[in-house]
Amino acid sequence: MRTASRAPMAELGVPQRMMAMAAVEPAEYWSRVRALYASSCAVILGNVLEWYDWTVFGYMQDIMKHVFGSGSGEQAWLLFAVPFLARPLGSVLFGWIGDACGRAVSLKLAIWGMAICTVLQGCLVPDSPGVTAQLAVLRIFTGLSAGGESAGVNTYMSEIGDEGREHTLGAAIGVNNLSGSLAFLLANLVSLLVHLLPWEDQVAWGWRVPFLLAAPLGVASILLRRHVPETEAFRRRRDAEKSETSSDAVEISSSESEQPSSDEPKRVPARWGPWTSHFYLLPLVVLVLSAVNSCNYLPIYLVSWLEEEAQLTPPQALSISALAKVVQMLMTFPASFATDLFGTTKVMLLGGSSVAVAAVPLLWLTMASSTVGLWPAFLILGVFLPVLISIYLVPSNLFMTAVFPTLLRARACGICLGLASITGGLTPMIASQLAQEGRLWPGAFIYFLTLPSLAVLLWSRQKGRLAVYQRPWLF
Repeated sequence: MRTASRAPMAELGVPQRMMAMAAVEPAEYWSRVRALYASSCAVILGNVLEWYDWTVFGYMQDIMKHVFGSGSGEQAWLLFAVPFLARPLGSVLFGWIGDACGRAVSLKLAIWGMAICTVLQGCLVPDSPGVTAQLAVLRIFTGLSAGGESAGVNTYMSEIGDEGREHTLGAAIGVNNLSGSLAFLLANLVSLLVHLLPWEDQVAWGWRVPFLLAAPLGVASILLRRHVPETEAFRRRRDAEKSETSSDAVEISSSESEQPSSDEPKRVPARWGPWTSHFYLLPLVVLVLSAVNSCNYLPIYLVSWLEEEAQLTPPQALSISALAKVVQMLMTFPASFATDLFGTTKVMLLGGSSVAVAAVPLLWLTMASSTVGLWPAFLILGVFLPVLISIYLVPSNLFMTAVFPTLLRARACGICLGLASITGGLTPMIASQLAQEGRLWPGAFIYFLTLPSLAVLLWSRQKGRLAVYQRPWLF
């Protein structure tokens, strides 16, 4: 480790593992972050596909409802939500593969399903018999693969790295936000170009282009992921299991590379499996992530909201959404830094409470200032809202991976993300229905959904409540 301009951790009289590198050695911290992102290109590029499929469909909802939904916006949003209903099953399947065969193996398999099914959606013939069912089936298989991808990426990034990686866990988990924002931005720009075409061309062939563009992205991701290494945490657990003479003697404490801190209760599992002492965490994590996902997916619906309630044109609404994703992508780095400096739950509480308080007022301000021009909407929904959402979103997956041991981390994270994604996927449809009752009801929906998430975060901060397996000293 290079010597930083400030006093090294050991000279401060505090054990190195108990001090945040982001606070005492910022130069070394940022050096490690740069190295982390440089070595994660294969993961980032492949993870773009997870988000790209459904964001493209959401941004083109006004077109897709005429191509596949008989002009029904509700049916189009339901087709949008189909992959999210399939995600839990995919998360369990690929999570089992990740826990049994390796994190890298799971990632390599997931990318094939996402790439093939996304491209095939662009090959459908709208007027053929049963085309809507064909689209639904393809989106189901996309959801299965994406469910495995989401859990696999978070598990992989939380375990990859050399000694001292616990100091950059926030940045490692932030990779998901970066790739997601890139996917949102790419889908947004492609959809914007499609909307610039004459309406007849949009419906005739323009809608196919974004789906077919997934082909080169998928090929590049598949080739890059061929060389993704396995995580050290999984290797150590597999080696520990092989060295045991009896599987009944294996305990989480002997197979887990990250141990709870000494003042945390060690929840020893029953002899028949580790799930007994961790099953109660599943609904708690789902509550937290459901609110986070809905906040993250809300901007997709806001494109339709701006068109219908603020009377903006599709290119104008998509431009605001594109700016929001640029801001969210850039916010990956300060939000990750704050997570590595102050801890996961502190940052999430700040972000979640800010989104809850601001959701309704921001929509009201956008409506109230719509007569002034476009700049208030760009500032409010394109800059301010994504900043708050990012503070809430970026640390959220670290909250999930930290409370599950290596032995079942991929499966548990898959179940939680899969179930939470259902709420996120249904958010545009629910918000669309609520908006018919009142323009500000979508913001109220986010407010009420966020409250139980914040309650769980506050509960989890009480000392001794949780056994934390990743960086318990800065949870």
